[in-house]
Amino acid sequence: MLINKIQIEKFRGFKNVNFELGENITIIAGQNGTQKTTILGLLSQPFSITDKTNPLYNEKPLCGGNYKSSFSEKFKLSKSFDKAKDHAWTLFTVDEENPIFTIESIIRDSKTGEIRFWKRGDRSKGSGYLQYPVIYLSLSRLFPIGEDSSISASSKITLSDDEVKLLNEWHNKILITPDLEIDEFNYLESKQKNTIGFSTSYYDWSMNSAGQDNLGKILLSILSFKRLKEQFPQEYKKGILVIDEIDTTLYPASQIKLFEYLRKFSSKYKIQIIFTTHSLNLIELACEYQKDTKLKDQIKVVYLQKLDDNINIIEKPTFNFIQNKLKVTLTVKPKDLKINVFTEDKEGEIFLKGLIKNRKSSLNFLQCSMGCSNYIELVRKKIHGFNFPQSIICLDGDVRNEPNNMRVIKNYKNFLLLPGNESPERVLAEMLYAEKESSDIWDKLHNGYDKQLCFHEFGINDIRTDRIKAKNWFNSQKSYWGSGNTCSKIINLWIQKNKDIYDQFIFDFNNFVETFKK
Repeated sequence: MLINKIQIEKFRGFKNVNFELGENITIIAGQNGTQKTTILGLLSQPFSITDKTNPLYNEKPLCGGNYKSSFSEKFKLSKSFDKAKDHAWTLFTVDEENPIFTIESIIRDSKTGEIRFWKRGDRSKGSGYLQYPVIYLSLSRLFPIGEDSSISASSKITLSDDEVKLLNEWHNKILITPDLEIDEFNYLESKQKNTIGFSTSYYDWSMNSAGQDNLGKILLSILSFKRLKEQFPQEYKKGILVIDEIDTTLYPASQIKLFEYLRKFSSKYKIQIIFTTHSLNLIELACEYQKDTKLKDQIKVVYLQKLDDNINIIEKPTFNFIQNKLKVTLTVKPKDLKINVFTEDKEGEIFLKGLIKNRKSSLNFLQCSMGCSNYIELVRKKIHGFNFPQSIICLDGDVRNEPNNMRVIKNYKNFLLLPGNESPERVLAEMLYAEKESSDIWDKLHNGYDKQLCFHEFGINDIRTDRIKAKNWFNSQKSYWGSGNTCSKIINLWIQKNKDIYDQFIFDFNNFVETFKK
């Protein structure tokens, strides 16, 4: 984290408001006209490398420009309404020399009344900036490649083999195109933009989609900070990446993937990331993370709301609050209304609860263990309580191996399948069996726990071939895997090892549950 908090004394619609930022990511939401972009400007304006003795001084980001937030990108000042001394805000930072940095508007040109922003109480050269690299991605990045007549491939920037490999991986993972083979990356440059182009065996960079272009610009920004961290390990401390309307041109699943990658990038490359969005998918995910006690300081959501002539700032809003405001609706439901959930057995319930974490608060798990075929029959016969939207029926992943049942399930809206192609107990057993005896995961699960203890009573072949023995194995081991038989440690381990599968499951789960609320 570089910025802990911002306090706005006065700036257009903001009057004596403040909010704290996330250590890794801050999401700013609000309707049009609530000055979200202005907030991005206030947060990024004071950062720039202007000290010529700083080793980062001559460095340029791969995405074009300099490591500074250009005034013209953020603010178009009004000669009628923006006057000197009418603007003042303070950043509370981790910078040892400037832990409290207050900026105000002052006269630049007394004849024209033109103003500039500078550090309060200090007019010395260079004092108006905090010496950290910042990249501001404005909406100008979205100018279409196809409409830019001057854009062309440039040799000005050369990417290393490692950077090309990372770009290939990030592009395919985030856009969820695992089989796409990218033949060439081209650095593209024009008066309008600097970005990266992707060429394959059946299209070149000139045919790239707007989503690819937007993602390419963001990824170049990440690579820029990566370079700084690796080339200047002592001098580079932290950086700021600010993105206006991050979700534009990206479809919902890719928005979620990008968010997850930004979480990793933020920690790995010491970047504090701040962005605005109208995407309900992104906002919902961020609100879920914000509720997690382990992540609440890392990710924060802020909502801007226009009240009369002022902009109010709401910290830690709920997703329902934001959704109602952005849709201009009001959802009124009884507080105790929950969706009933049936699972095949207790193992399935434990696994599902461990996967969805805090999301389980909106669900009511009912103790009614029965097999897949029995549930299908109850649904087909329209037995009350077992149909949409009365309940969710969560089946083990091994039903995917049963074509006849899968054909039936697809005809009904309330069946949910756990990830994997086996029952939860077998999924976890296979994961543990694949671990070496010397692996550190055993002690992470429980002090003194090891592979021999794990499989001493029921071997992997017993678990694979006998469902009763698989259940008995699970129940004999679950006390080692998390407090209160929650199995939280082993399920979190599975999540870490199957991140892509888990992300897709949670994305599908959120959409699935949303259909029950409508």
